[in-house]
Amino acid sequence: MAALDAATTRKFVGQQEEISPKVAASDIYYRGAILCFDASGYAAVPSDAAAIFPAGVVSGQYEKGVRDYAYSVGASEYPRAVLYRGKVWLPLASAAQTDVGAYAYIADDNSLTLTAGLKTAVLVVLDVDVASGLALVDLRAAFVA
Repeated sequence: MAALDAATTRKFVGQQEEISPKVAASDIYYRGAILCFDASGYAAVPSDAAAIFPAGVVSGQYEKGVRDYAYSVGASEYPRAVLYRGKVWLPLASAAQTDVGAYAYIADDNSLTLTAGLKTAVLVVLDVDVASGLALVDLRAAFVA
């Protein structure tokens, strides 16, 4: 899967928690993007690096009532975005029934991978939809390996 270049819709399961962290500067955040907390404490587009932890999925709502499908953040801006945390279906390359119970890692702002690389934040695959290539994970239940 490729990183997002447009807003997308996610399918959530059950109640979602909402958090409103500051987002990192100099990036574009699309509705539906998966964000992680970076080493500086900002929610940001994930990278293949250690010391990231899942923050949530961008709702498309930002501070001061701004609602947009894509929000471009300037070099000196740190606005707050509303993120949803909970069970969500996310793309998983080559999803198979045998992936249930496996560890998944956030590959980019749009998808999961079963390959850790340098990533240390771990999600457990709770279910898969093989036909659509999606895995159900709970962003609230992530842990660090």
